[in-house]
Amino acid sequence: MGRKKGKLMMAVCLLLMITGCSSYSSGSKNSTAGELQINRIEVCSAVKNDDRIYHVEYPYYYYAFSTDKCSMYDLDQHIECEDLSREQVQYFIDYILSLPDFSDQENGENISFYIFLTYEDENGESINIYRRGYDTFPDGWEDFIDRYNEILGEELLTGNGEVQIVTPEFLTDVFGVTDEDVREGTLQDVIDVMELDIKKITDLFYMDDALDGYYAAIKEDEIEPYRPKELVSVESTQEEYDEFIEKYLDAVGLDLSAEIKSDQDYFRRFYVPDTNQYFYTARTSDMDKLPVVEMDGEYYVMDLDAHMEDMTCRVDFVYSADKKYILIPAYNDPDMILPFLELK
Repeated sequence: MGRKKGKLMMAVCLLLMITGCSSYSSGSKNSTAGELQINRIEVCSAVKNDDRIYHVEYPYYYYAFSTDKCSMYDLDQHIECEDLSREQVQYFIDYILSLPDFSDQENGENISFYIFLTYEDENGESINIYRRGYDTFPDGWEDFIDRYNEILGEELLTGNGEVQIVTPEFLTDVFGVTDEDVREGTLQDVIDVMELDIKKITDLFYMDDALDGYYAAIKEDEIEPYRPKELVSVESTQEEYDEFIEKYLDAVGLDLSAEIKSDQDYFRRFYVPDTNQYFYTARTSDMDKLPVVEMDGEYYVMDLDAHMEDMTCRVDFVYSADKKYILIPAYNDPDMILPFLELK
């Protein structure tokens, strides 16, 4: 059964990040006291299906796999919330409320379904309901999915069949990755460490991020002692600093041509062409001049200038082994961080 993909919702993704998901506001201009109003029904149905579509957020978009990621697409054939009949509204509210609260359940091995309902009751009060199940589907699930597809205007989700489990074979089939793509591990290790399930991989999801996140996780024990639980200032000369930077650049396959004009006071800035990323270094002897912020009395971060009015970018940093220098990595990549820690 074919699926017609709508326009990719990248602009919407950006808007949601900027506005803090304001489009999920449960208010509705069309609802009035005394009327039930559904504003959102998000459903993940982990039933194996040939189209590999498992996740929809009515009335906005659905998720589908594409090459190395899962992306959002417009729902363009759905019934608008305000056009749902009273019978439809009542059915969805009653059915979802009838499902047991997953917080009161023993978690199973594999998520079979997930629902997030937002509606307004007869008093105009906004109510959010979450439900999740494992390993099996509840009574009436196939009918629920049929009715859900009706308001979507197309048969996107499947309501009857086996639970789709996230396995190495499934990741290979969907994203084209194999064990050879995993640094120091297997795809099963990635699934276990990153706790991948059908809900996670059918949100906005990038397989490369999961692979990188796994590698960072297994290397964290080596990096953690160098994370800033206290502020340290150790004197160094400019000559020592220059020598250290040259050694570090060589260790990560770069040279001094990677250094570019810095946009932050007291930091040196470097560009990595292969990843189109930047990283920064500084001397701890300048610690009193750096934009350090204490977090919950437990560790420290830096607030870099975001070059937008009254905005900063909060980032992590690590110390070198001798505590003379700090690194703000482009991202949490152990292959960029560990050589910095190991240099003397």
